[in-house]
Amino acid sequence: MKDIRYVYTVGMDADDISRRLDEVSSGILSLADDSRAYGIPVHVSLDEENGRLLFRLTDDGHSEKFEYIESTDEATFICYEDAGKDSWSIMARGSIRVLPDDELPDESTINEMYGGVRVFDEEVDDLQLHIVELVYDELTGRETAR
Repeated sequence: MKDIRYVYTVGMDADDISRRLDEVSSGILSLADDSRAYGIPVHVSLDEENGRLLFRLTDDGHSEKFEYIESTDEATFICYEDAGKDSWSIMARGSIRVLPDDELPDESTINEMYGGVRVFDEEVDDLQLHIVELVYDELTGRETAR
């Protein structure tokens, strides 16, 4: 394997991780039910003050993702960018739950936190919006060494 090209990476500090999470709008949330994994693309918002990531998800009453959220003890969120010679990735791991109604931000705050809700062959009136919280025990990032 002497002819394989390698790119060196270094750990990101907390400020760089926060900056990247503020700039990124989405990533992959990975959940599990015993031996079965479930990864979904999600919109993300960093709440650094409370050590958590917030995801906006919708449910039409037939969504598998909420079953997985309930059965997941420890979730993982990944976001990354690989643009030519520069790349970075961030991984957060921790407990996950759906926020109860009394903890939800107001609608204007939710609109500021996320882009428009993506609707897939459902009626908007049939959708229920949820904010899901991942309180991270681990938050790490790596980027291309300069």
